[in-house]
Amino acid sequence: MDSVPFSCCNPGSPRPCIQHHLTNNTAHYDYDHHTEELNIWTRGCREALVSYYGGMMNSIGALVLLVMVLE
Repeated sequence: MDSVPFSCCNPGSPRPCIQHHLTNNTAHYDYDHHTEELNIWTRGCREALVSYYGGMMNSIGALVLLVMVLE
């Protein structure tokens, strides 16, 4: 598999999104997939969601604990 969906592209990258033929250096101008930092997200959706909601749950847990201590 040498392609990724467009949703994997990093919008903050200065380079246009390369989502097809990621490992084919001759398909893209001035590109070497071994040395270039690819302009696609390296974290998967599951890891990003677990990190986001885990941080949210930690904040809510701390708030609930504070309220319990104050009562």
